[in-house]
Amino acid sequence: MLLNKKGMTLIEVMIALVILLIVMLALMQTTTLGINSNVTNLLRDEATRIAEQRITELRNTLFTDGALAATAGADDGLETREFRNFAVDFTRRRTITDLGGDDKRVDINITWEWRNRTVASGNPYTYTVSTIVRRP
Repeated sequence: MLLNKKGMTLIEVMIALVILLIVMLALMQTTTLGINSNVTNLLRDEATRIAEQRITELRNTLFTDGALAATAGADDGLETREFRNFAVDFTRRRTITDLGGDDKRVDINITWEWRNRTVASGNPYTYTVSTIVRRP
């Protein structure tokens, strides 16, 4: 039988609240980390789409067209894409290398900034796709 039926003391309630606070802070940190990972993956997927779209355009370009002239890191444009409630600028760079004969290598490099990874810090996000184009 219980001799003390007065209930919980103020100290016991305070300890329970502190434990609950610690658990809630850990859950908030986990949620923030998950959201950041999802946005990073979303931006990488968009960079992949942009690069694949551009490489497909260049594959369908006539070999003798000026778009396939040998270049070293030429700016290929800036694309701004809207996501949820923010916009991100994706910078495209095109490098075309003449491999001799009827072959050219086309590299498309996509660069974008997110959070602390910026061009100014020297550590932006990048995605590169390459292909070989042959004269038909």
